[in-house]
Amino acid sequence: MYPSFTGSARRPRQVNLSGRNTNPFASAATSKQSSSTQTTQHTLAHAHAERLQRYQERLRPPAARSIQRAWRGYRSRRQTNHVWRQEWDVKELADAATEGREAPGIWDPTPYQSEQDCLDQLRLLVHFASPREPSDGDRLVLFARRYASAAWPTPSAAASDAWTCLLLRLAKLAVSMLEPFKSRSHGDLNAILGLLSAVVTTIPKQMASFSIQYFQALRGVASDSQGVYSMQVHHQEQWEEAIRALLRPMIPNAATAYEGFASQILRIERISQDTLQRMSDFIRVRDLLLAMRNSLSTTSPNNLLHSMNRQELLWLVAYFIYFYRTGNSTQEATSDTLYVSVMSKFISYLAVDIASRIDGPTYTASIHNDDSTSAAAESLPSLPKFVRNEILGLISQEHVSGLLARAAPQVGPGSETSAVKSEQASELAVYALTLLRAFPSKGDEIRMWLYFGSTSGKDTKMESSMPAMKYYYKAAHQTSIYKLISRHPDYVISLLNPGTRRPANALALPDRDEQWQVILLFLELYPIGLRVMDDEDFLNGANSSENTNSWTRRSALDLDQVKDLTVFLKNLAFSMYWNGPGTAGVEEPENKSSIAAYFSGDVAALSNNHPDGRSVRVNDATIAGLPWITLSYLKGMSTGLLRMIYER
Repeated sequence: MYPSFTGSARRPRQVNLSGRNTNPFASAATSKQSSSTQTTQHTLAHAHAERLQRYQERLRPPAARSIQRAWRGYRSRRQTNHVWRQEWDVKELADAATEGREAPGIWDPTPYQSEQDCLDQLRLLVHFASPREPSDGDRLVLFARRYASAAWPTPSAAASDAWTCLLLRLAKLAVSMLEPFKSRSHGDLNAILGLLSAVVTTIPKQMASFSIQYFQALRGVASDSQGVYSMQVHHQEQWEEAIRALLRPMIPNAATAYEGFASQILRIERISQDTLQRMSDFIRVRDLLLAMRNSLSTTSPNNLLHSMNRQELLWLVAYFIYFYRTGNSTQEATSDTLYVSVMSKFISYLAVDIASRIDGPTYTASIHNDDSTSAAAESLPSLPKFVRNEILGLISQEHVSGLLARAAPQVGPGSETSAVKSEQASELAVYALTLLRAFPSKGDEIRMWLYFGSTSGKDTKMESSMPAMKYYYKAAHQTSIYKLISRHPDYVISLLNPGTRRPANALALPDRDEQWQVILLFLELYPIGLRVMDDEDFLNGANSSENTNSWTRRSALDLDQVKDLTVFLKNLAFSMYWNGPGTAGVEEPENKSSIAAYFSGDVAALSNNHPDGRSVRVNDATIAGLPWITLSYLKGMSTGLLRMIYER
């Protein structure tokens, strides 16, 4: 009845070579503690695997539904687009049959018979067309040719929402398809560029808000993978017309359109001279200046200094100088305050690149001190010829001497007590200091040209202008920093280091920087005046008449002003030397090569030692918000100038 009964009541042995207890509920008492630990871990791992499996089983049904829903939507859209494509093709074939042709004419298209037919075909096209479908490119080219040969839409109809929305979608579709058309026939690309020009002319306001993507697509067509200009001749005219269309004088939101133009088109390298000349005919320099000022704002989402590399910025600056020079050929190159403000930001950011590449590797090897830095500098390529020529135009005598021409409406020669506009003087000071930083080898020439500048330009009489020396002395003398240091030497440290808690630290940081910039430029210029004037001019500064023919005498300060300047320099220099570690945070090494210049009066040597920025420690305190103006630089400049005054 029980065939497995052997007559023995003993349980048969179960041999387990692994040493693991397969019964999780067995007694924990065992001969080996390691076997119990392994059993517990196995139980926990098994329970965790079961929980994970149950969790995955719960997720599987909703995931399957999501996949099925996405697939059904994709299949439905594909079928619907296929139906729309057939409907669109049938309409085009019907129009061709009406004209007695078997297929739509791509090279000799005819316009749509009515505005409604054009609108219907446009509505279908923007709904099904996709850049991933090659056949849609042919349909877009056909529509572009038929649209260009028609007079639709009329100006009244274009203002309606039906046309506006569809044309904007058409422009976005054409922009997304522009890059693949580079490899197609030149006729197809010209048709798409012509379509974009026509759409921009019809809805300029809406396209201006789309300017960055618009010009980015045009940049991709005109440049190769390295960003170098490579536009073919048979596309040149249509490409330039597409740019011109969005930069027309009457277009709304011109600043937005020019921001896209500056950030995309002007970053292309080596645009041909003929193309630049044709662009300068329709580019409005004032709008370009406003757009670049907005793009340089710290709150701008498309900040040019952050969105472009330094090579692209150098080309942008060169193009910008070219357009300003050619667009303002009938006036002074520095007659616009906005131009100086924008250029000072660019040159300040690119000062190191310009200084190390403007004269080639030989120059860069000579301005560095250590061998490793010199080797790295020699590997830098020289600036391209076009970029170099345009940037060198910034330090021409005519350009630098005309910097103060903008101050004529505010300051006259007879208004000795009138106030100089501080914001204007600060912008000019930053620009001049930036030029000294970017072109250290031309430092003495730049200072001399600045010294011979005036507030009324070169075409006015001498007696109707104020010399640059007096202009910047007045601007510096009316600053709060100058007055505080002259009266309270203890305030110097707090004015140099904004982190120091002193009563004089009530000035806001931006205002503090602007005032220091004006003072620093005056300290750069006054040694030049002391060099060129003799003792008679120096001592008779108070008696100099405005109509004298001697420029040095008209630029000389009277003795009371010199005395006031001496007090300022003594307080400034003594506080920096006595409390130097408190200003910089750490004691910086002195420049031993500049000690002799203190006693020889060679302020230019003191100034030229610094602009390279190679002997200054990284953690040295900067002044006036300018990274190359450090404590040691200000020490040498103030001490050398004080020595020159006492020699008189």
